[in-house]
Amino acid sequence: CDSVVIAVPHPLHAEIAIKAFESGMNVLLEKPLDISVSRVRKLNEAAEKAQKDAAEAARRQKGVDLVKYAKQFLGNPYVYGGTSLTRGADCSGFVMSVYRHYGVSLPHSSYSMRRVGYKVSLRDIQPGDIVCFPGHVGIYAGNGQVVNAINERKGIGMSDLYARKIITVRRIF
Repeated sequence: CDSVVIAVPHPLHAEIAIKAFESGMNVLLEKPLDISVSRVRKLNEAAEKAQKDAAEAARRQKGVDLVKYAKQFLGNPYVYGGTSLTRGADCSGFVMSVYRHYGVSLPHSSYSMRRVGYKVSLRDIQPGDIVCFPGHVGIYAGNGQVVNAINERKGIGMSDLYARKIITVRRIF
């Protein structure tokens, strides 16, 4: 974030300082601004909203990055009980190992993954969310697709989100 020092000898300069602050710049003043308490509250609310928006954008980007990482393993084998992204993994082993790369410890059980993180509605699903199906689990990749360890014939691949009954969607980040 850029900073700007604004001398405020004139009320018009105060408005310039406020606009700069509202646009996300750090504003350093040579003397205090003469503004109302309600204006200060609005500025504080704007700053809090900007911080929340930035945190949300970073969280969303983490999910996108996780999907990009997971897609590196497309075409690799499905191995029942496996957790290797290169030599073979089953569905929960695949999800567990992808998330482990991001420092998250998950159980090696599609059933247990139904309770990790927190629940989100299907309409709020985002890339990186864990999608739990009966006896299966995958990672939502966006555009109605799931990256997952499908079966021994197909290996790690992409599936349609609605190809199976969805039990729950869980968010970790």
